[in-house]
Amino acid sequence: MTERTRLILIGAGVGATLGLVAAFVAADALTIREQEAEAGEIVKRPGVGDWVKFSVAALTLLRTFADLMSPKLK
Repeated sequence: MTERTRLILIGAGVGATLGLVAAFVAADALTIREQEAEAGEIVKRPGVGDWVKFSVAALTLLRTFADLMSPKLK
């Protein structure tokens, strides 16, 4: 197995794991939101600003990971 193939497989595994964790968190948040709605509480949905913050955080995480994996010159 070449180095490139190994890195692609590792990246796919890490991405799948992070996606699974994100799905669990989203499902838990949805359950909590439904319980609050049933109790008659006002439920605020995520706005555009919240999605922008999430996107920036995700891109920052990817950039940091790419920086960690890039070769360093001595």
